[in-house]
Amino acid sequence: MKKFLIILSLLIGSMSAMAQDNNTFFQLPVIPDSLQNLQDRTDFMVTHYWDFCDLNKAFSSRDKMAEAFDTYLSFMPYASATVVYAGVDNFMKKIAKKPANVLFIGELAENKLYSDSAEIQSDELFLRFAQAIVDNGKVDKASKMRYRHLVEVLSGSQPGQIARPFSYTDLYGTQGTFAVDTTKICTVLFFNDPDCSDCNMARIRLDADVKTRMLVEGGKVDIVSIYASDPDQNWTEQAMNYPKEWLTVASEQVNDLYDMRHTPTFYILNPNGAILARTPNVTDIIAVMSHLK
Repeated sequence: MKKFLIILSLLIGSMSAMAQDNNTFFQLPVIPDSLQNLQDRTDFMVTHYWDFCDLNKAFSSRDKMAEAFDTYLSFMPYASATVVYAGVDNFMKKIAKKPANVLFIGELAENKLYSDSAEIQSDELFLRFAQAIVDNGKVDKASKMRYRHLVEVLSGSQPGQIARPFSYTDLYGTQGTFAVDTTKICTVLFFNDPDCSDCNMARIRLDADVKTRMLVEGGKVDIVSIYASDPDQNWTEQAMNYPKEWLTVASEQVNDLYDMRHTPTFYILNPNGAILARTPNVTDIIAVMSHLK
């Protein structure tokens, strides 16, 4: 690991040296020799990356700007959070007067930080870019709609947030509102679709896990299976075979409340309803169950 960090630090230095190459898109800052620590060096790059870039002209070459932005993001996993957030805020302010450029950066940020194929998946970082778009008075309302929705959903889906209540319909057509049972050790929200093979496999594995079954049947853990749509015949027929100890419901409303970009998606809630973690991997849920008493 130490060797990797040394190599990474050398690469960062090499990228700075490229500033002397006239063929580069724009001159990169040169990291002072006095900064030897990896985090200090990446903090410097994140803070000063755009210093020599004419942002009024840079967007004329979208391909080169996309490459430069990709490089900019690549430093962030190794920099301190406060520096990264300040850097993003400062960058978005610099381009704020040109909504086309702001939306272009929003598209890049979504692809690189939020999408299923994101190279650096980070809700916190993407939220920083998305919130800047929502707050920008020059971006039209129609263009903001998607980012406003993503900010709303993601903000409430982060660890530490209280899981939002939602109305639902159960297998027998009974209406209800989800609320955490505070007497349970934890609650698992299992967002899934009957036509999703990964969801069905996750359901089978979760039901087959001996420790999980003991906790559910013993009344210590609640599992709520949620179909993110209005109830239909296909869901009803298949869901009738789901474990009887689970609460199995359908709710269109959850699409506006919970982040479900992956299928399936699991949320683990504490007794007070606070989100402890979100994961698309049933193995993570089974691992948590194995440590509960």
